[in-house]
Amino acid sequence: MRQTCLKALFHQLLVLGCVLGFSRLSCVGDAASLPRPKMTFLDNGQVRIGMDLTLGGAVTFISSQDHPGNIINSADLGRQIQMSHYSGPWPFEVGNKKPHPSWAGLGWNPIQTGDFHGNPSQVVEQRNNGKEIYIKCIPMQWPLENVPGDCLFETWTTLEGPVIHMRFRCTNQREDKTQYRPCPQELPAVYTISKLSRLMAYTGDRPFTRGELTHVTNDWRKPWPWTRFIASEGWAALVDDNSWGLGVFKADGGEFHGGIYGTGRSEDPKHSSTAYVAPIHVEMFDHNIVYEHRTEFMVGKLEDIRQRFNRMAAKTPPVWRFQHDRQHWTLRGATDQGFPLDGEWRITLGDRKPRLESGIRFWRAEDARSMKMRLAYRGQVTSVRVFWRRLSDEGFDDRRSLTVPLNADGQMHTYQVDFAGSPDYKGLLSGLAIETVAEPQPGAVLTLRTIEFSPGTLK
Repeated sequence: MRQTCLKALFHQLLVLGCVLGFSRLSCVGDAASLPRPKMTFLDNGQVRIGMDLTLGGAVTFISSQDHPGNIINSADLGRQIQMSHYSGPWPFEVGNKKPHPSWAGLGWNPIQTGDFHGNPSQVVEQRNNGKEIYIKCIPMQWPLENVPGDCLFETWTTLEGPVIHMRFRCTNQREDKTQYRPCPQELPAVYTISKLSRLMAYTGDRPFTRGELTHVTNDWRKPWPWTRFIASEGWAALVDDNSWGLGVFKADGGEFHGGIYGTGRSEDPKHSSTAYVAPIHVEMFDHNIVYEHRTEFMVGKLEDIRQRFNRMAAKTPPVWRFQHDRQHWTLRGATDQGFPLDGEWRITLGDRKPRLESGIRFWRAEDARSMKMRLAYRGQVTSVRVFWRRLSDEGFDDRRSLTVPLNADGQMHTYQVDFAGSPDYKGLLSGLAIETVAEPQPGAVLTLRTIEFSPGTLK
């Protein structure tokens, strides 16, 4: 008998622009129909992690020296710790196979464990030398029945004390070369036992100063059950009432989605209730992209998790070098050369005003009073506007922007942006955007190589 389909309540939100994140509370059949687990483990005496080779190598087991029980929820194929990526078209169809109507709004969505109908992903290569686990799998398209993903997933896992280091790679092999709109990616999706019901993070504007943590709450009964939040120290943790649990750290990010699902508070990894958290980047997911990222996990007390991740965090203003990829920037209202970037990001303007927007990164205004942009422009527009966003801002605002005159000769120039004179350039900042000031001329080309703040320290 199939479970109640909660994810069906969320696909409408994804249809509206793929901007809110995802729930993977799936509707697959009884767990008894799944293959018998085939586990591979790493154990250094402080932490133990296991991947199921019959389920795409997704993480199905984590325990620690002090808490030997498994804290990863595997009630169905949609949970675990697993890779999950998103792009168009909406709906995504393969031949005569169409997505279940509940999931049509997800579009193209390969996931590591298996599909909505209970067909598991296939591991095609795996190694475990006792120090590192490597796994390569062919994921399944979640919304469709028994359709392998047109991509490869790879993971590399090592241990360092109580910290789990994981590197992830998705290699796309899509025949559809359409450049679809940016979508948020789960990096990765993390589901734990529901006993770890308290989602904790620092969400204030003075990171790394031992400020009070926030208990992020949610209402799982709403059509959108998870809470989106910005963690300005780059980490979030799911912990129990004794402040012990699992922390998740993203060195180059800050957006997370998460919460608790169900009324239960159970230690059973197969219980229907669960806790969830996922670091998020919004990305343009090209047909041929090789998308790599790193995420760290730690089991332990909340204060220890915070101290360890704060030591690992970068505290200098960001630098973006567009040598091979977009550096978590997205593009709307224009097109670019696609992946890879070949040393620079070339953007061709169309009949709409373009918007270039960075991913979420943090720096203090007083530590980065100026910025250099290395770019070339060929066209009739003679200036761009640079916007900055504060932690508390929902979006970008003309009051927090500066106009930068451009040389339109098509040659590479360095432009100095001086923020010191703007009274609205202050506090903790979390991102940039760039727009042309006038309406664009179709065919004009903007080429970016670097964006770099002056050196400083995030205190």
